[in-house]
Amino acid sequence: MATIITKPTSRVLAMYGVIGLAFLVLLGQLWSVQIANGSQYRERAEVNRIRVVSEKALRGVLYDRAGRQVARNVPSWTAAIRPADLPRDKDHRAELYERLGRVLELEPQEIAKTVTGARDDPFTPARVKSPITRDLALVIEEQQGLFPGVVIQYTPIRAYPEGPLLGQVLGYTGPIPAGLLQNRMETGYERDDTLGITGIESAFEDELRGSRGRKQVEVDALGRVMNEIAVLQPTQPGSNVVLTIDTALQRKAAELLAASMTRAHSSQAALVAMDVRNGDVLAMVSLPQYDNNLFAAGISTADYKRLSDDPWRPLVNHAIGGQFPPASTFKMVTAAAALQERVVTPQTRLNCPGSITVQGRTFRDWEPKGHGNVDARAAVAVSCDIYFYTIAGGNPYTNLRGVGIAKLGEYARAFGFGERSGLRLPGEARGLVPSEEWKREAKKESWFIGDNFNVGIGQGDLLATPLQLANMTAAIANGGTLYKPRIATATRDGEGNVGQTFQPEVIRKLTIAPEYMAAIRAGMRDVVASTSGTAYHALKQPSLSIAGKTGTAEFFGPLDRQGNLPTHALFVGYAPYEDPRVAVAVVVYHGGEGSETAAPVAADVLKAYFDLGVR
Repeated sequence: MATIITKPTSRVLAMYGVIGLAFLVLLGQLWSVQIANGSQYRERAEVNRIRVVSEKALRGVLYDRAGRQVARNVPSWTAAIRPADLPRDKDHRAELYERLGRVLELEPQEIAKTVTGARDDPFTPARVKSPITRDLALVIEEQQGLFPGVVIQYTPIRAYPEGPLLGQVLGYTGPIPAGLLQNRMETGYERDDTLGITGIESAFEDELRGSRGRKQVEVDALGRVMNEIAVLQPTQPGSNVVLTIDTALQRKAAELLAASMTRAHSSQAALVAMDVRNGDVLAMVSLPQYDNNLFAAGISTADYKRLSDDPWRPLVNHAIGGQFPPASTFKMVTAAAALQERVVTPQTRLNCPGSITVQGRTFRDWEPKGHGNVDARAAVAVSCDIYFYTIAGGNPYTNLRGVGIAKLGEYARAFGFGERSGLRLPGEARGLVPSEEWKREAKKESWFIGDNFNVGIGQGDLLATPLQLANMTAAIANGGTLYKPRIATATRDGEGNVGQTFQPEVIRKLTIAPEYMAAIRAGMRDVVASTSGTAYHALKQPSLSIAGKTGTAEFFGPLDRQGNLPTHALFVGYAPYEDPRVAVAVVVYHGGEGSETAAPVAADVLKAYFDLGVR
């Protein structure tokens, strides 16, 4: 039987054509994948199987000068997302965000926003919520199939055993603020790192942070680590830092200051205690306080609002950031300037009749009857305003020239006023030493002799921080050495070996003759020990030989029933008078008289220094 051969129909030919075209496309794709782009796809496949991951370093621990831990690390867990491991399908990702949101009590849109912000670095986990409980971390890990791309990280957080007692000094850590993220990532930080935000945690960030490790691991399709292949770089924990603060003295000082505030109905106060021999800050109290543990675990919106809206600003360290008129505590600077500039000698006696009228304006002494004839030592002891008006601005009745604001400003800055001390803590204020030029620029006003008078007694536009007052007092006590205040002595590793040391630093030696310093110190001793001294009756002859100076600073506010302005209470002092070791400065906002409110606190803190055996 003959075979009949028919020509293919057009439909069959078209089908052959489609098959042939598909085959050619397939060959093209195979060529592209295996030959043209083979190395690229092999590399991607290897990345999906083998990755280099980073391992966070433990932050260094903080110790006080006696070896007590004041900041340490405690276990914590973080839920994060690695964008590279998320489902490719948009709907599946949305389902994941919904599911994860229910578990973490977050809105899906919030999670999606986190992922969007991390697209430029898809293999680095982006923090979604921190901290989470250990139980919740285990639930997510055990159900990893339901949470592709979700990573549970062990991320220790800070714990501060003393809480509010050292809140402003230590500060706290937190996620890198958005405004600093780009800069920090350029200097080696990762998106999900934490860093010190304020206080010691911020100032010693470089020492405390350590360096992260890197290791090569094998992961499965869900991004889970299945095997550790190699350690490329070991993790280096941060250095421990030893502080100069003594926690026991800090606690006693805070208790004494708080009690004084309560009696005076004050809402704000600060205290600084320093070692006069090297500038060590032994105690630094700022009230009201805040608990930095609130920030360690991620502060709530309500707590942050409460702290930030508080008119007395607990988040500010007023010991270094608060600026107050120093009042009569500044009179030692005025005395030093007048003595060194030969305006008066230690033996020069000036008459204090109770008031002085210059250019049609009457300036009164705090003692209406006056103090009679007083020399430098007596003027410091009784805090004679007329004496210090005279040596600062001159006296037209006696033709005695005063120091003048230019020279007085020089001496004020030599004692550390009007400049930051260099203390390694953020937030230190400069204070203000006014001048003729400053007044013209800031107030558009001329300078008058009355301005000299006001600055001479620590009033007017003169402003100082409690730290500056303490440092001034320490310099007088030690004979004229102004130290850079020191807040840390050394770093140590985990075994206690010393790494870096922070040696005492001298800012300057004051060019004031020893006999002039001696006269000022004798006057400060009489403030406490002489029956005419301004703190004699308030301190009731303390057993410790204290030298000091009271201050009562007027400021604008509601007048009292007698028509007087409200006042801050101040006291600066040191002990022992014969062999000075420790100085203290106390400022109580709206605290009334310095002798009644601030002086007893300072005296008790000085006594506590010795009773506690601070070394």
